[in-house]
Amino acid sequence: MLLVKQLVRVVPCLSSGVAIARGGLQISTGPYTAKLGSTTHRLIRRLSNSYSSNTMDTETYAFGPYKIDPKEVFYSTHLSYAMVNLRPLLPGHVLVCPRREVKRFVDLTADETSDLWLTAQEVGSQLESYHKASSLTFAIQDGPQAGQTVPHVHIHIVPRKGGDFEKNDEIYDAT
Repeated sequence: MLLVKQLVRVVPCLSSGVAIARGGLQISTGPYTAKLGSTTHRLIRRLSNSYSSNTMDTETYAFGPYKIDPKEVFYSTHLSYAMVNLRPLLPGHVLVCPRREVKRFVDLTADETSDLWLTAQEVGSQLESYHKASSLTFAIQDGPQAGQTVPHVHIHIVPRKGGDFEKNDEIYDAT
């Protein structure tokens, strides 16, 4: 289970609008919450009894041309943020994005690249544990011919389990 007291940076606890920020918890009331099961709601309630914060409520986020409701962001650093995917391939499918709108991976600064991947590593670790997955798929579609539909760099993180697709690589056909 999630070890909240050992966290230094902002870390996700699941694929919802929930975030644990330095000393605080942000609970989403956005549209994604309705898709969560009772186990998720119990985890949110338990965590919210220990932590509270409104720090992310005042932040603004953009995903290419789209404005993102801060309540849908469950993880945030000074250079990156994570949010649930509107069209998840599997339960727990999330996106990690740089805060600055950057269309192509090559245009990220070194600090943005580092923070993006460190964020993806931390988010992935928590998702894998929470969803009892055995593996993770990390994917970037860099440019329209690669299948990128929103012109803003983002890493897809998908918790994986045996048998989630008949053939393991079918996940790429699903995008």
